[in-house]
Amino acid sequence: MAKPIIGGELAQVLRTGPFSAALHLAIEASGLRLDEIQTRLAEQGIMISQTTLAYWRRGRSRPERPASLLAVGSLEGILGLPADALTAQLGPRRPRGRWLDHQPGTMEMTEVWSDASGLEGLLEDIDTPVHNILQRVSMHDLFVLGPDRTVTTLTTRAVVRATADKVSRSVVVYHNDDGDGGLPTIHPVRNCRIGRARTDAAGKFLVAELIFDRVLGLGDTAVIEYELRFTPGPCADHYHRAFPAETGDYLLQVQFAPEALPARCFRYSRRRENAPDQGLREVWVGTTHGVHVVDRDIAPGLVGLRWEWD
Repeated sequence: MAKPIIGGELAQVLRTGPFSAALHLAIEASGLRLDEIQTRLAEQGIMISQTTLAYWRRGRSRPERPASLLAVGSLEGILGLPADALTAQLGPRRPRGRWLDHQPGTMEMTEVWSDASGLEGLLEDIDTPVHNILQRVSMHDLFVLGPDRTVTTLTTRAVVRATADKVSRSVVVYHNDDGDGGLPTIHPVRNCRIGRARTDAAGKFLVAELIFDRVLGLGDTAVIEYELRFTPGPCADHYHRAFPAETGDYLLQVQFAPEALPARCFRYSRRRENAPDQGLREVWVGTTHGVHVVDRDIAPGLVGLRWEWD
């Protein structure tokens, strides 16, 4: 059994919740993997899958059935917590339904896209919770197109702040909504390295870990930069960034080749991929063949640019 580890951010979250954040921080403090926790529960006659534990940890679902509540009581002992430390976070049973354990200002990534059937399994495989522990201070995307009107690279720089102690990684999700051209490869540029990377069988989603160059303490920031590299595909006519959580600042730049400039460009935002455009306005391509938009206080949803070639 793990020794009691109560202090810092874990102690605070045990007082304030939510359950998912408390469970995540307790697991991190214990140093145990999910398979080790599952084994220790099984030794007590409690059969809980790793997927279920991952769901609880990420806020995708929460324990409500009697067998699940029994497991939570055992988890408190396994993770070195006082009795009822996790159970007290659950409160009364709530109405059934998905996505009920969200933090304010967040959206499940699987909710953003109209067809996310291949994404859920990839996120569970990577198992990197982010909503409760990383605040997105700013993001900068540079989307570069070649003379054949196809995308060549997408370079992203992100500034994140840890809202918990001992945060070492984040997760990247890329969606191929054109249906052709395949998925890009991901490469580190600055202050990070690539961990596990997974793609779905339909070739719609790439999910990858970004491992920071240091472990963040509560309130620490990290500046990470990575690049997606594409093989030739269909002509690109848009790019948008999905935001599962509130973000401070966002800069999107699209760079065109001098010999392949669009006729018109438009900025847009959407709540979800198949929702109507909001905030639609025309933006102009500069003399250096680029266009950009800057937004602040981004709500969960999509922000992007689209263009017409002729």
